[in-house]
Amino acid sequence: MLVEEFDAADGASSVSAITDALDTLPLFSDRRIVVVRNAHDLDTDGAAAMAVALAGKVDTTDVVISATGRLSKSLTDACKKAGATSVGVSVGNRLADRLQWVEGQLIEAGLKVGPDGVKFIATWLGGDHGRLPGLIDTLRSTYGDGMKLSRADIEVFIGEAGSVAPWDLTDAIDVGDVNKALVMLHRMIGPGESHPLQILALLSNRYAQMMRLDGREVQSAEAAANILGGKAFTAGKVLDQYKKLGSSNVAQAVSLLAQADVDLRGGKDWPPELVMEVLIARLSRLAGGRGRVTSRR
Repeated sequence: MLVEEFDAADGASSVSAITDALDTLPLFSDRRIVVVRNAHDLDTDGAAAMAVALAGKVDTTDVVISATGRLSKSLTDACKKAGATSVGVSVGNRLADRLQWVEGQLIEAGLKVGPDGVKFIATWLGGDHGRLPGLIDTLRSTYGDGMKLSRADIEVFIGEAGSVAPWDLTDAIDVGDVNKALVMLHRMIGPGESHPLQILALLSNRYAQMMRLDGREVQSAEAAANILGGKAFTAGKVLDQYKKLGSSNVAQAVSLLAQADVDLRGGKDWPPELVMEVLIARLSRLAGGRGRVTSRR
């Protein structure tokens, strides 16, 4: 009765239900809390309706809004007029960004952790940044403040590794690191709860982008982005890998992906995880230069 939660990314959470909640007096308590997650997924009309509701909400209702994308101007302005306090959390994609963020959170919590421990925690978290507060609470209750902790002090409290971002898998494949790529695969299937067909679609799209660059004589990330769309940084990574592999190896990779698609749909009497393990290993070996197709003139 104290907290009512909505998720704008979920079709079951209608805008009318959110606006009604903002205008409802608390029951059996002094205050009421309304939580709206993924507010960036509200369409223009929904954001405008919520902005109006925020302006007229009852004083006994506190509102918490979270978003991982950009809010509409009407909703942003309404939040400012309501005197909202903004807490921004941004974690970059690079390992260095994650390390810096994790270290900052540990310092803010009063924990002293050596570089090996910070790197271990950042790697363990993967993309599940929400698991860090629980770990911090455990470490503080166990060791207190002021004691410098090493990786060995932290490992005993670490459970299953968190999920990882898709680029953690593709980056490992791109450099030909078979072992790391397989670890990333299992973390996506396990904690990340990604279906093998989802991962296959991700990889198929990446190599399809390389095929679109084939024969175009593209030399810059900006030129690649004009063809592929999206950001120049992402397109540049696809271009670099295409240049590394070459046409024949991209074609071979596409053939491997097609065979894996057949195998996942019953072509082989293998568990889906095994099909993906073989695919990832072969793609990584191809990128690492082993099994590379060459031509003679």
